[in-house]
Amino acid sequence: MKNHLAIAQSVLDNTVRLRRELHQYPELSQQEHRTQALIMARLEELGVSYRTHSNGGITATIGHGSRAVGIRGDMDALPIEEKTGLPYASKNPGVMHACGHDIHTALLLGAAQMFKAQEEELGCAVKLFFQPAEETVGGANTMILEGCMEDPAVDAVLGIHVAPTLAVGAASFLPGKMNAAVIELDITVQGKGCHGAHPEQGVDAIVAAAHVITALQTVNSRRTAPTEPVVVTIGSIEGGTGRNIVAGEVHLKGTIRVLDMDTARKVKDLVTKTAQAAASAVGAEAEVTLVDDYPALVNDLALTHLMADVAKTLLGADKVVLKDTPSLGADDFAYFANAARGCYFSIGTATPGEPLQSLHSAVFAPNEGCILTGLGLLSAGVWKLMEGPL
Repeated sequence: MKNHLAIAQSVLDNTVRLRRELHQYPELSQQEHRTQALIMARLEELGVSYRTHSNGGITATIGHGSRAVGIRGDMDALPIEEKTGLPYASKNPGVMHACGHDIHTALLLGAAQMFKAQEEELGCAVKLFFQPAEETVGGANTMILEGCMEDPAVDAVLGIHVAPTLAVGAASFLPGKMNAAVIELDITVQGKGCHGAHPEQGVDAIVAAAHVITALQTVNSRRTAPTEPVVVTIGSIEGGTGRNIVAGEVHLKGTIRVLDMDTARKVKDLVTKTAQAAASAVGAEAEVTLVDDYPALVNDLALTHLMADVAKTLLGADKVVLKDTPSLGADDFAYFANAARGCYFSIGTATPGEPLQSLHSAVFAPNEGCILTGLGLLSAGVWKLMEGPL
C-alpha cells in the first residue's frame, strides 16, 4: 500500500512555492497568459506532455492506456484589490486570487510531479485539465469540445475546491446534485409612450414591468414543488426617460437557478408564459429571451461515495463531512461531470481558533496546510480509480 500523504509531502514544498508565485501574479478570466506560460514551463521541466486549447487551457497527459482519470483545476482570478498583507500578495493592482484558483492550479502541478515520478507504475493515463475562465464564460466547455476528454477516454474526473468554512485537514463531499444550472433571463416589456398627464393615451411599460416582476415570484412559490429548489431573480430594471413621460419600453435582466435540467426546461416555459400573460393583462407585450449558461453540477453517486471512503482512510473519518444540501451557486466543473462520471469535492482552509473567512473576499488567506490534504486525496483517489472502472 502506498503512503499517499508521504508522496504528497515529497512534492509539497514545490507546490507551495508555485502556489505563491501564482498568487502574486493573478490574471482575470480569458487573460491567463502568464499563468499558462508558468504551467507549460513546469510541465516541460517535468517532462510531461501536453496540448493547448484555443481558450488558453492546457491538457497534460501522464501514462498510457485505453482509459484515463482526469483532474480539473481552474486558474482565473477575480477583480478584487487584495488586502491580506501577505508577503506574496498580488502584484497586479485590482486583481486577486480570492477564490483559491491559485491553489487549484498548484495542486495540478503537484499532481503532475507525483504521477510523473510513478509513470511506469500507472494502470491508466492521468489527465490534468488546467482550465481558464471559470468565473466568466466557462472555459471547461471549450476544452471538452476540443477533445480533452478523448484519446484516451476519461471515464472519471475529479475536481477540488477550497472551503474556508471547513477546518484545514478536512474534506467534504456531496453525492448527487451539488450546484445549480444557470439561465440568463432578459425581458423587454413593450408598451406605448405618452404624456404623463394623459396616461390613458398610452400603455405604461413600467406598470406592466411591475406586474411581470410580481407574477414571476409565483413561479417558485406556487408553480413548482417546494422540494424543487428554484430561484428567479430580476437584478436589473431599465426604463423611462422623464418624470412626466409614460415609458414605452422597459428592460429587465435576471437569472434563473435550478438543480436539474428537467426542472430547467419546465421553469423556462413557466417564466416565458407568466411574463407574457402578466404584460398582456395590462395591454403591454413581453419579449422573453432565455440563454442557457452553466448546466447543473451533479456528482456521480458511486464515485463520490468511493472518494469519501478514500478520504476517511487517508484523513480519518472525523475529518470527512458528507453533505446533503446543494448550493444554487454554479461552477463549470458541471461540463466535466456531464462528460464523464464526476466528483467535485472541497478541502478545508480554515485555521482553528481564527475567524472564518469567505471566498471572493479581499482578505481571503487560506491556510496552506490544505495543499497537503489536496495532494494526498488526489494521489489516493487516482490510485484507487486505477483499479478499474466503477
